[in-house]
Amino acid sequence: MNPESSLRLQSLEKFPVFMTKEKVAEALGIATHNIPPLVRAGLLKPLGHPGRYCVKHFSREALAEKFASQDWLDKVMAAIHRHWCNKNARKRTRQSQPA
Repeated sequence: MNPESSLRLQSLEKFPVFMTKEKVAEALGIATHNIPPLVRAGLLKPLGHPGRYCVKHFSREALAEKFASQDWLDKVMAAIHRHWCNKNARKRTRQSQPA
């Protein structure tokens, strides 16, 4: 383990081993509603095989490894940006259609 990843793990030590989406969002510094698009994009993988509407738990150690990767963080921001661009485009399309 390199010193940088151990530093990342130390920064996550205040979180439980099994983290919910609220804790993951807090650790990433993003809003909670941005976590489901990251799961759909395959950037976050919940533990086990939870159902669609079940509470999903994530591993603190796996997240610590991912946090150390600049490429992964770049993909996270791109996925969030892409999600909101698509969502806003759909909204604009609905608003422009005649009633």
